[in-house]
Amino acid sequence: MSGVEAGASRPSTVDYGLAGRVAVVTGAATGIGAATAGLLADLGVSVVIADVNEAAGTLTANAIGESGGRACFIACDVSDEDAVRRTIDAAVATYGGIDIVVNCAAAMPLVSSDRDVVQAEVTHWDRMFAVNLRGQMLTCKHAIPGMLRRGGGSIVNISSAAAMAGDLGLTAYGASKAAINHLTTSVATQYGRQGIRCNAIAPGLVRVTRAAPIDPTTPSNDLVAHHLTPYVGQPIDIAHGVAFLCSDRARFITGQVLRIDGGLTVHQPAYAHTLAALDTAHTDDDIVE
Repeated sequence: MSGVEAGASRPSTVDYGLAGRVAVVTGAATGIGAATAGLLADLGVSVVIADVNEAAGTLTANAIGESGGRACFIACDVSDEDAVRRTIDAAVATYGGIDIVVNCAAAMPLVSSDRDVVQAEVTHWDRMFAVNLRGQMLTCKHAIPGMLRRGGGSIVNISSAAAMAGDLGLTAYGASKAAINHLTTSVATQYGRQGIRCNAIAPGLVRVTRAAPIDPTTPSNDLVAHHLTPYVGQPIDIAHGVAFLCSDRARFITGQVLRIDGGLTVHQPAYAHTLAALDTAHTDDDIVE
């Protein structure tokens, strides 16, 4: 383990009432995890950044500290139970306990390997489940006992819109994310009476540096065309959802999968083609000769 810690709680223009709490955010070196760690620190939360990427994780922790927040980095492969146990123990030793767990760590799919079931590569399948599912289970397993000793807390698991329906590819990735949704309801059911809430967030297309080979700036991209918003998501859009679910404002919400996806998964399958046809018809109507 290695770490860096700095700063006191810093003010934020948004108040979720989280000041003074402690969070472990896995996969927080970059992307959604980094945005979540930064926002939580803005809200006065002491944040443990757990990630396999030591260089990026240390930079993220340093950036939070330089902005007045409290954060430390701990190198952690979430698929390794011993590493997860050490991370949780270090978080408790550093900040006195854990109130919030955000499971952002994920293995991203390789399009060439994550195809239909017949062509599925077992090693790729196993990696998806080891990181995406086992990693979240292990973090819950080792964090929950300490959270119970503090009277409860909130867990937010990052799922995916890919969990909501079948596709021609991304079989392993989608299945691992769908399993996260069930893990979420199981944890919520098993520990709700003891003060622990567990929810999941299913993002749509989010513009991050480490992503599947999709160009969100291409207007004709099918995935972009199926979002109902005129833009794709940013990591901070997911981070605000996490902060809300972790706050007491969401105290009656547990076992839910919140879709923060720009409307990607709420419409009929023909939406994009119908919209394109309507746009073409409107353009033709506007022609004046």
